[in-house]
Amino acid sequence: MRLILAEKPSMALDIARTLGRFQKHDGFVTVEEDIVTWAYGHLVTLAEPPVYNPAWKTWEWQTLPMIPESFQLQPIGKTQSHLRKVIQLMRQADQIVCATDGDREGELIFRYIYSLAKSTKSVNRLWLSENTPQAIQKALANLKPLSTYDSLARAAQARSQSDWLIGLNATRAFSLRHGQPGHPLSVGRVQTPTLRLIRDRDDAISQFHPTPYWQLAVQFRAVAGEYAGIWQARTGQHPARIDTEEEAHRLASKFPAGTLGHIDRHQVKAVTIQPPLFFNLNDLQKESNKKLGLTAQQTLDAAQSLYDQHLTSYPRTEARVITAEIAKTVPSRINTLTVSTPHLRSQALSGLKQRIGRVINDQAVTKAGHYAIIPTGHTVHGTLPPRAQQVFELISFRFLAALLPPGHDEKTTIWTMAADEQFKTTGRVVLDPGWRAVYASETDEDEDNPDNTEGKPHDALPSGLKPHDSVAVVQTRIDAKETQPPQRFTDASLLSLMEQHGLGTPATRSRILEVLLMREYVRRDKKSLIATDKGRNLLDVLPEILQSPQLTGNWETRLEKIAEGEEDPLAFAEDIRRLTREVVELAHGQTAHIAPLPSEFGECPLCHQGRIVETPKGWGCSLWKNGCGFMIWNTVAGKRLTAAQVKALLAGKTTRVLKGFKSKAGKTFDARLRLEQTGHVAFVFDAKPSKHTKHNSSQEKP
Repeated sequence: MRLILAEKPSMALDIARTLGRFQKHDGFVTVEEDIVTWAYGHLVTLAEPPVYNPAWKTWEWQTLPMIPESFQLQPIGKTQSHLRKVIQLMRQADQIVCATDGDREGELIFRYIYSLAKSTKSVNRLWLSENTPQAIQKALANLKPLSTYDSLARAAQARSQSDWLIGLNATRAFSLRHGQPGHPLSVGRVQTPTLRLIRDRDDAISQFHPTPYWQLAVQFRAVAGEYAGIWQARTGQHPARIDTEEEAHRLASKFPAGTLGHIDRHQVKAVTIQPPLFFNLNDLQKESNKKLGLTAQQTLDAAQSLYDQHLTSYPRTEARVITAEIAKTVPSRINTLTVSTPHLRSQALSGLKQRIGRVINDQAVTKAGHYAIIPTGHTVHGTLPPRAQQVFELISFRFLAALLPPGHDEKTTIWTMAADEQFKTTGRVVLDPGWRAVYASETDEDEDNPDNTEGKPHDALPSGLKPHDSVAVVQTRIDAKETQPPQRFTDASLLSLMEQHGLGTPATRSRILEVLLMREYVRRDKKSLIATDKGRNLLDVLPEILQSPQLTGNWETRLEKIAEGEEDPLAFAEDIRRLTREVVELAHGQTAHIAPLPSEFGECPLCHQGRIVETPKGWGCSLWKNGCGFMIWNTVAGKRLTAAQVKALLAGKTTRVLKGFKSKAGKTFDARLRLEQTGHVAFVFDAKPSKHTKHNSSQEKP
């Protein structure tokens, strides 16, 4: 009997369909002698602290640092019954095939299950970049020994253990020193440096002071026609900037209408714009955020659904290229595209042999584990959800654009001299759009550069202009401008910077961002990402060593080297243990700096001086020690309130009808809630209240 363990039920069924006619059972499927089961993602994790030492259950200084002599594994509670079934099947099998996702986490998922099962049976690895029947058949025919991926597994285990050591110890140490009861601080090996990037950008914006400057534009007339020039200083980093309005007017006064000048230089340069490469996950998430407004996680979810439906290749990839073997299938994939015109498909096919080499790199794919995100060539059946359809179109457009010829422009630069001053004029004309024809309906993106004088592809100049032509001033214009602050991070720009610093992987970056949002260290304002007071308070008490993007990026580089067999995982583990001890010592030596909890709930409606803060028992005034007794208990008449309902009450709103309240007599009833001026929560009934609810319109304490 052969057991094939996939990561998700959908992949297990895809494999089973490829093997033949299958029968469903509770937690697995069978195809003749093959059994295919799945892992629901992670079924096993590193053991919680009390498993190693009962004393580690409590958060006390004397228990830190928690550094196990050897790490242990434990089942994840909600999937224990399925795990038992998988382990039983492993013990019964003659052969085992690991078919979890082909990446670091997929390798970890299988290895942890295999280890907990105490299995010693030989295992082969199924490695997929597409889950089409053809790809699965080919992968099943080319299984490799699991030992081929031992280095990848060692990197996965090193990542898992380092996150356990740094995350749990730092979280406990800094919570003990600076946290408040019920509000621990959360510290992460990657999430904290990412938060630092966002905070630093916010600070740069808040500390930015705009500097005014002026530009002088002069309209010239030549025999060939009119054109505009921007005054340029002969030296300086920003030659088009004039520091004062007085200087701008002084310069403008030198050019009354009719002032004569001449074209000093006239340069024409051919510009070739190479097509982009295919998408990797990071690029897809950035493009999706810019063009569709989707978050990184929304894009990953959409890409995963397209992969599950056999429409696109594996999404969690760093590669922007494909292998020579996959390149053989490109013509058929082009022919199945439905998002482009027949003309563009024909153009892509006509010169494909000469161009396709630039998107082939077997070595880069081997290093990344998977090739780029491209369409599989399978037809879409039915209608995709809107978000998935949009992402599918982005992937298809990029796939086609990467295979089309380069674009060709002509860039013209003119230097005009008048009254001993120089002016720069640029123009750019599209000679051949090439690959840009795929995006012909889209407008050119603004470069957001106030000093830009490079011209855009649609800026044409009069033909026939040439050196030494005489010109005359028609009119002048002074434009008042000011320097602009840095832009707030969006998902797209943050992903770019995380990639530059080596923070996380394509598979984890969106999850890191979602964790920061969930823990309210970061908030969204439309597309912008902003550090909250809670996030700032955390960074205020953490040492630089835990915040440094460079340090964490170096760790990620070392993990990659472990995966490639170029670094000893034991040396990495020892460095992490040393850092763990150092972090605990740093926290222990700090002076307590307990920052007030940030409040999303606003001012206290009773004393109008304190702020409403969430506590384990409910929502109360921050000045309770000064005597303010305002409190909305988290349970009213047996029903637990949500933060959204409390926000509505504090905003003076009446909630919708809430079901499931219980009277003191034990009877259930439905009612709305509102906040009275006395600070008590009252019931509001749409219909005449029944006898058992007439007696009380105030809240009951839990």
